[in-house]
Amino acid sequence: MRDALTSRDMSVVVRAYRRHPAHGRKPLPQSDVARWLNITQGQLSRIEAGRNRVRDLDKLVHYARCLRIPAELLWFDVGEADHESPKANAVLGLPGGPMVHAAAERTEPALVGALLNTLQQYVITDNLAGPHSLLTVVAQQTSFAERLLTESRERNRGDLLHVTARFAEFTGWLHQDAGDLHTAMRWSNTALDLAQEAGDAHLTSYIRMRKSNIASDARKPDLTIAFARAALQKPGALTPRLKAVALRQEAHGHALAGSYDECARALDHAFQHAADAPDDDADIARYCTPSYVEMEAAHCWVELGQPAKALATLQQGLAEWHPDFRRDLGLCLARLAIAHAGTEQPDEALTVAQHSLAITTETRSARTKHQLHRAAELLDTTGAHDHARHLRHTLRTTLR
Repeated sequence: MRDALTSRDMSVVVRAYRRHPAHGRKPLPQSDVARWLNITQGQLSRIEAGRNRVRDLDKLVHYARCLRIPAELLWFDVGEADHESPKANAVLGLPGGPMVHAAAERTEPALVGALLNTLQQYVITDNLAGPHSLLTVVAQQTSFAERLLTESRERNRGDLLHVTARFAEFTGWLHQDAGDLHTAMRWSNTALDLAQEAGDAHLTSYIRMRKSNIASDARKPDLTIAFARAALQKPGALTPRLKAVALRQEAHGHALAGSYDECARALDHAFQHAADAPDDDADIARYCTPSYVEMEAAHCWVELGQPAKALATLQQGLAEWHPDFRRDLGLCLARLAIAHAGTEQPDEALTVAQHSLAITTETRSARTKHQLHRAAELLDTTGAHDHARHLRHTLRTTLR
């Protein structure tokens, strides 16, 4: 333990404490130590693995006191022990009056509802303006949800696990669209730990699908397919749209691998599930409609080198586009520019790309920027060198 303490790293200290021979031949269960520290087992696992560094002084002091580490061995000042404060749910005797509960009801249920409503507003803002205006504020809200979780009582724990997982998943998405795929996957892993601890099959499936989506942005077909298939485990517990959105991701993986038949088969199954789905506002994948699957199929056809097959679908989807999804409008226009470039229509490709660029300067979506650069590459490949040069110049001077 003294060696661990000289590292000045609480993750090393906690890991050494749990595995110390004084506790017996086997390490102390993570679940027990997590309960002592008033955190989740998933959080403790991430701390021990060095993925969550403990730097906050209040947390360092709290962990040191819970593990009864002598103050003289620590690298920080624990201060004087606080006088014991009344518990939030303690019985309070009012002078000359009745005995009452200091807090008759906890506030967690109301906070869960408020946080979910706040998250929905963030989703709307993201759709309109992109990720960058939200990255800091959503990270703060996610930290707040995590703090609520560490302080929660058992009866409210499931709801808090769910809302914290939702915020972590959304934080991962923001980093993905901002172009930081490593951080996006890290947040998605955190979200998956929380969803699994909550026993939430729907959210677990959805987050695995999101991990597949990150892998496809990284152009890793095998990993894309593996995560998508993991999302489809226990299909009897999933809604039709959850199945559809995971199958859509499997199709993307096959498209990246150049497997036309497997891609088409996955898209057919995705379309069938989306078409069979009832309207349900509570479904986390409610956006996965038949028209959404068709638009995703168009992206697969472009990836498979069949842009002509994608043109009609993309144009029809754009004609029916909802204005609330402005960031994704830019992405769809960029994909349409690629389709035009692939069918040797350079004038149309450049015009559409410029419309996409006008939106991307506002949203700063890294995913859309990548597609616009692909359009320029394809223009070069098809011999439209002047168009490609013009688009690259515009991208370079506009998206600084």
